[in-house]
Amino acid sequence: MEGLYVAAIVPYDANGAINDELIRQLVEQNLDEGAAGFFVEGSSGECFLLSPEERLHLFEVFAEYKDRCTLFAHVGSCGTDEAVRYAKAVKEMGYQRVAATPPIYFGYSPAAVASYYDDIASAIGDGVYYYNIPMNTHRTLDFYNADTRAMFASGSIAGFKHTNLDLYEMDRLRAINPDLKIFGGFENLMVAFLAMGCDGFVGSTFNFTLPHFTKIMQAFESGDLDTARDLQIKANNLMEVIMREGLFPSIKHAMTVRGFDVGAVRKPFLPLSDEAAARVDQAIADNLVD
Repeated sequence: MEGLYVAAIVPYDANGAINDELIRQLVEQNLDEGAAGFFVEGSSGECFLLSPEERLHLFEVFAEYKDRCTLFAHVGSCGTDEAVRYAKAVKEMGYQRVAATPPIYFGYSPAAVASYYDDIASAIGDGVYYYNIPMNTHRTLDFYNADTRAMFASGSIAGFKHTNLDLYEMDRLRAINPDLKIFGGFENLMVAFLAMGCDGFVGSTFNFTLPHFTKIMQAFESGDLDTARDLQIKANNLMEVIMREGLFPSIKHAMTVRGFDVGAVRKPFLPLSDEAAARVDQAIADNLVD
């Protein structure tokens, strides 16, 4: 397995602008903890809450680390032209991998979605990672559909980030094209993802839980399944609380408690109440293993 990738958050300064220096501090900490790389401008990175100028700037800051780790750039957009513009820019910056959510809102046909990925892949001369997160895109994959199957077999798709609890779907997509690289995206099923043979893992909570999940990975790879399960259950105790209280506000709260003043998630997200923050703090104290 390649290792664990941090789904990077985006810190803001007191004026709400992207805080470049704090990004560098966060990256250095995660690299010290053993991160294999970063997934930039995914859901944790508030991708669709950033302006086009902010997205390009954020890509540039993370590109400073291209020689020290593997970088995924999420370039997903509502339209093909914008996604292609980001994809071409990040390849010029030196990103090794490009990912994209499918285009959302208009309910495009599978053939239209396939053309979106074909256009991005053609523009950069490389396959794209399909960012499969139906809970946010409200778009599910039908692996029986001929256009969907052709898309995953075509070479336009290099792999996928599977932020979905359906591991049968993950397996069936890989069966279409065994060369696809698969990256798990739901920390609460990491042991199961590992058992199903994912190539790596991308986690939002890895911003502050990376040592804990590294222990899960190490226990699994050494064959100590009892320890892996026990640590997974502890992680899930924490995940239950932060998912209930709000995943992204909880992550930013946890980072602030750890001394990184990352600011709040952009509106219309709401900040945690004092009571919710206390519940998150308690869940971290009770379950997280450093």
